[in-house]
Amino acid sequence: MTTLAAALFGLSLFGGFCSGLLGVGGAVVLIPLLLSVPPLLGLELLTMHAVAGITMIQVLVSSATAGLTHRRGGATHLPAILSIGIPMGAMSFVGAALSRHVPGIVLEAAFGVVTGVAFALLIKPSPGEDGAAAALSFNRLAGVASGGAIGFLSGMVGAGGGFVLVPVMTRLLKFPIKMAVGSSLGIVFIGALMGSIGKILTLQVDWEHLLPVVAGSIPASFLGAHVSRRLPARVLRRILLGLVFAIFLKTAWGVAVQVA
Repeated sequence: MTTLAAALFGLSLFGGFCSGLLGVGGAVVLIPLLLSVPPLLGLELLTMHAVAGITMIQVLVSSATAGLTHRRGGATHLPAILSIGIPMGAMSFVGAALSRHVPGIVLEAAFGVVTGVAFALLIKPSPGEDGAAAALSFNRLAGVASGGAIGFLSGMVGAGGGFVLVPVMTRLLKFPIKMAVGSSLGIVFIGALMGSIGKILTLQVDWEHLLPVVAGSIPASFLGAHVSRRLPARVLRRILLGLVFAIFLKTAWGVAVQVA
């Protein structure tokens, strides 16, 4: 294993764990890490387009692994997965296919905007966030619209969208956070599947660098999902809030440096 492959494997362990723990797919963590850590170690610099292709497929694998674990624990809502996931998948394919023609700096800026929106939605706790029961009804039109918008942006930047989907489900659709975390992984899987197809068809996947990332994500996301089921809802929300805020600052700084 080369030094770069070992570094990618190590970073994917952290990203995969966050995926299972918080229902975020893992790309929200991996994108800034894959862009910044290898150069700090004197290794090959990965472009934003290469990173987006890698993380899209990593999200597909992590969301499938962690989602099955949450499903067995009863923390999923199938109507939400289908009604939000189908439009999200369709628009993720469109965003992924179009991203080939978008400059890398624009993709990074879009990623920063999405993380900022997610942070804003997470600041205030949702009513009943410790609720144990599934949300039996929700505004399906809002779910479809949210899924389509999140899917398009996620497909563009190579993210699964869970890091903004979970806040949307808790704040706008009124899901308890544990149900939102479990369900979001199913939705993210649909979006990542279509986004991955779009990236593959437009030749945006670096297969050599993808393999160590996927290898680390599978066991780590499984572990994260098991830990998630044992943590209080308030703790999960605070971890997600801190993570999204830190990534927003890192992304905003990186874009500002490139523009300056």
